[in-house]
Amino acid sequence: MTEPASNNPFAPKLPSLADLIETVGSDLTLHAQRRRNLTSSIRSFAKAFDKSPAQFVAHPNFLRSFLKRLHPEQCRFTKSRISNIKSDLQFALTRYVGKGSGRYMTPFSESWQTIWDLAIGQKAFYARRSASRLMHFCSAQQISPNSVNDHVAARLLEALIEESLVLNPRERWKGILRAWNRLADLLPSRSLPKLSIPNDSRTYTFPLKEFPESFLSEVEGAIKQWSGSDLLDEDAPEKPLAPATLKKRRIQLRELASGLVLSGWDIGDVNSIAVLVEAEAAKTILRFYLERAGGKKTSRVHGLAVILKTLARHIVGVEEDHYQQLASLCDRLDPKHSGMTEKNRGRLRPFDDPRNVGLILNLPKKTTDHARLNDSGIEKDALRVQWAVAVEILLMAPMRRKNLAGLHIDRHILRTRSSDGAVHLVIPGVEVKNGEPLDYCLPQETTELLDTYLRDFRPRLCAPDNPWLFPGQAPDKSKSEHTLSIQIKNYIQRETGLEVHVHLFRHLAAKLFLDQNPGQYESVRRHLGHRSMETTLRAYAGMETAAASRHFDATILKLRHRASGAIL
Repeated sequence: MTEPASNNPFAPKLPSLADLIETVGSDLTLHAQRRRNLTSSIRSFAKAFDKSPAQFVAHPNFLRSFLKRLHPEQCRFTKSRISNIKSDLQFALTRYVGKGSGRYMTPFSESWQTIWDLAIGQKAFYARRSASRLMHFCSAQQISPNSVNDHVAARLLEALIEESLVLNPRERWKGILRAWNRLADLLPSRSLPKLSIPNDSRTYTFPLKEFPESFLSEVEGAIKQWSGSDLLDEDAPEKPLAPATLKKRRIQLRELASGLVLSGWDIGDVNSIAVLVEAEAAKTILRFYLERAGGKKTSRVHGLAVILKTLARHIVGVEEDHYQQLASLCDRLDPKHSGMTEKNRGRLRPFDDPRNVGLILNLPKKTTDHARLNDSGIEKDALRVQWAVAVEILLMAPMRRKNLAGLHIDRHILRTRSSDGAVHLVIPGVEVKNGEPLDYCLPQETTELLDTYLRDFRPRLCAPDNPWLFPGQAPDKSKSEHTLSIQIKNYIQRETGLEVHVHLFRHLAAKLFLDQNPGQYESVRRHLGHRSMETTLRAYAGMETAAASRHFDATILKLRHRASGAIL
């Protein structure tokens, strides 16, 4: 292969897609039409991002993030064309760059074909299909089914990362391992070994139960005080903290205590809350979390500093000079973020394009209409409608994800007996993060979509007596907020190519309303359930600036064209 055409500072020795095009073009062992197809796909891939092939490193790790953004709704390519581009890229990388890319797709060896053939029945069929990459990989490496182990699994992960264009390779890999373990359970006669699935949770703190009993007792006392459950407690806050806030406080206390242990303290020495708020101990804790944050001031580190200050004054009762030391730490660690984060502003930017606004607004009805016309009676169709209903609710009633996942059909969905048959989503303040009750009157279109889901699709997802709008796998449980959030995010990305997480809907609601109604912050405050106007202004003041700028530009251009006509 020729020397790289560009000097990429991050990978100066790797070829670019321009090099790959040149190499493909000079490979006379391929038919001329095949060479043209390959080079066309590579050029089309680069063009989709308004870049030249020389700007892309010819390596799966580099290309993977771009492939995630390649979506029919966000570029001029059809779904089949994108599939061809991906296939051609994989072929070219395998043939000219890789170290044997795609080797896990080698035909099954005899022993692996036996496993495949034995896996019959619906559950086994899905398990073998999901585990097929591992099976092909092992066939290529001459690894027998009973020789599969964690070392083999690690090699598969390396191949997925280095030699394939699989999106989210680590998540896909974990799915393969889970499927393999299911297959092992379904084929007990083969004695297939189980594989370890790593826990990628970012939790690294110690459970509270591992700390001394005296510390646990003080933690429970602090939680009880903040909850306001003892009406005669003179130290209780004027307004009890919401359950969600109490849960966060408990987590923060665990993080503070763990910060000391992870910094070298003996866990037995963390025997009281007073230990945490000692000046040097507090600095040790905050230094630990600052290092984890890359030395940057973050809202999380600042929040830990604030809780240390709160504990010092209201739980421990330190002297004023001691308290001021901790208050000074809070001031120094305050990131002084004003309003929405830049990351969320970036996520909202695609909605400056009216086409993307249309995609998200029309998605629920489009999905439901398609499901009704093409319903095959399976759970997957019902799940798609469930996600569509969730998005519709978030568009019309942009609540927090906990409240969305916890919608109870009898308690929260209230129907009036009036002639218009209005449907309200009503959530009492005790269930809302800031204590403010929510009451949304749903539009007729939303009500019709909701009723379609309840009548035609939800029954196949749960038992008749499950009371939750979004039922979970357990008979009497709702879907967890984490699971529902991930499913909604993936659904939107898959259908539109847009990256929208559940909480972003609150920001999106404000943006879309303010773009059309500049300055009407009180309406936004009421609709989002903010307790104070200050919260609304801090988050959304100036959000309509982009729309105002577009209107200004259009006005100036209109005047320019009018003036040009007058001169002529």
